[in-house]
Amino acid sequence: MKNSEVISITSLAYGGDAVGRLSDNRICFVPGALPQEQVEVEIVQDKKRFVRGKVRKILFPAPERITPECPHFINDDCPGCAYIHTTYENELHWKQQQLKDFLQRNNLLDSSQIHPPYASKNRFGMRNKLTLHCQNGVTGYFGKDNRTVFKLEKCLLAQDGLNKLIPAIKNRSGQRIILRQTEQDGAIIVDDAEKMLTETLPGFGNFQVSADGFFQTNTFVAAEMVRLVVEYIRNSGHKKLVELYCGTGIFSICAAENIPGLQCIGIEISEKAIAAAGINAQNHQLFDRCRFFAGDAGKLLKKCSPMDDAVLLLDPPRSGVQKSTLLQIIDSAAAEIIYISCAPDTLTRDLKIFKQANGLKCSCKQNTNNYNYNYEYHENY
Repeated sequence: MKNSEVISITSLAYGGDAVGRLSDNRICFVPGALPQEQVEVEIVQDKKRFVRGKVRKILFPAPERITPECPHFINDDCPGCAYIHTTYENELHWKQQQLKDFLQRNNLLDSSQIHPPYASKNRFGMRNKLTLHCQNGVTGYFGKDNRTVFKLEKCLLAQDGLNKLIPAIKNRSGQRIILRQTEQDGAIIVDDAEKMLTETLPGFGNFQVSADGFFQTNTFVAAEMVRLVVEYIRNSGHKKLVELYCGTGIFSICAAENIPGLQCIGIEISEKAIAAAGINAQNHQLFDRCRFFAGDAGKLLKKCSPMDDAVLLLDPPRSGVQKSTLLQIIDSAAAEIIYISCAPDTLTRDLKIFKQANGLKCSCKQNTNNYNYNYEYHENY
């Protein structure tokens, strides 16, 4: 086989790699290329059904190509900004197309049920958290090999305060360093994971979260996502909400605060997150309508019956919902389900199980910031 070949790029795969075909008709994945481009690629990985290539030369650039603003994208093989070499509008277009491909290929939705993407207010400078790594005296991100740390000078995605902290941690020991920035606490290096920080969600107020705990990294997009969830729950007319993977209770608390009479139960495996959820319920004066429990989602769901007049809200990690928990959800016969996902591949896998079990009727609203997906699915069955 030839070591290099000229190919035409036709699409972008989930994760950002460009897709074209070699002369032998095998698919070639090429990071850094764009649809409508003709590129000369060097073959760096040769498989039976596909290959991976590296751009040697762009012969005909796409009209949506722009010069990447981040030097790490070019010099350090940073995996974080897979679409930074194209316009934000084109990025949204292809993320939307990838979502459609996942769902339509599996007969889960047709295009009329997929709403337009919700764009981030800012393409850069919006992340409120960074996780860095130290290796052999170098502090930064892992490269695409997921083993080697490259030296980070500045991350364009991060808020300014976080970038100003980076020089201060160059000589710190430890394999993993978390930086966070909130309106009330400012930018900090997390030395005490038990410390409580105050995150502000526009339109919904303040929430306590542990320094190493989860909170949406783009608060502008997070606020819109919460607003949509509250709207869905209100329009359902149901007066009970059960939230699995509830974290610090943001969705339940915001829903209860805006829907009179709504009773909420939140379930989360992390005891530290549940402790923060309890504090948030107290601070929002909703301790009588929002109850939170630490434990396995599938096991504790059994204790939430009856569910025939309840909305079940799922916000799992990137790995999706465990199959055993999915079966418990199906058995619960909840009136409606809202599924929030950050990964369309595992979302599709889980929706297929729902569909196989008892049919599926759903619509979807996509919220996307620059480099992470957040999909909301409103499912009735």
